[in-house]
Amino acid sequence: MSEARPPINAAIVAGQLAEKLQARGQDYALGGAIALGFWGAPRGTVDVDVTLYLPADQSSECVWLLQEIGCKFSQTESIASLNENGFCRVTFAGLSVDVFLPIVPFYEIARARRKSVELGGRPIMIWDAESLTVFKMMFFRRKDLADVEQILRTQGKQFDSPWVREQLAGIYGIRDPRLSAWDDLVRDVRAE
Repeated sequence: MSEARPPINAAIVAGQLAEKLQARGQDYALGGAIALGFWGAPRGTVDVDVTLYLPADQSSECVWLLQEIGCKFSQTESIASLNENGFCRVTFAGLSVDVFLPIVPFYEIARARRKSVELGGRPIMIWDAESLTVFKMMFFRRKDLADVEQILRTQGKQFDSPWVREQLAGIYGIRDPRLSAWDDLVRDVRAE
């Protein structure tokens, strides 16, 4: 009879991933539900999101790094996805990891705002609340809007809403539906 393996915990995997990246001196930021747990209402997740600060046009460097730290993936598919979308999906310690490269200028703005926090006794780098919100508004899915609402509620008056709006307007223009959705969220949370 084989022993049952404990369920894979995204927070543990995120800490292990951060430790491997830091040991190699690789600049990164964790996002998604891991970062959300520090700025809003924590929620369960089945993956880890990480941005690697590597040149977006050097996908082979990214693939090499991912192999070096023990990720499992198809090289061909990952290089094609990185070249086309600045994104690929790999497996690390048995969990899915979404890997992003900095393909739009906002990543450099967010890089300067990252925060060092402790997760499971390990230091990790995550997006600050406002940058995480901008990234979630970029994806603009229903679950991202729910996460943004939670960030706004949790952070309250310390949250820099005008900065987020300015970033979104700079990226998408003032007529993009993200701006009106953002304004509605801010208004609704403030009205409570």
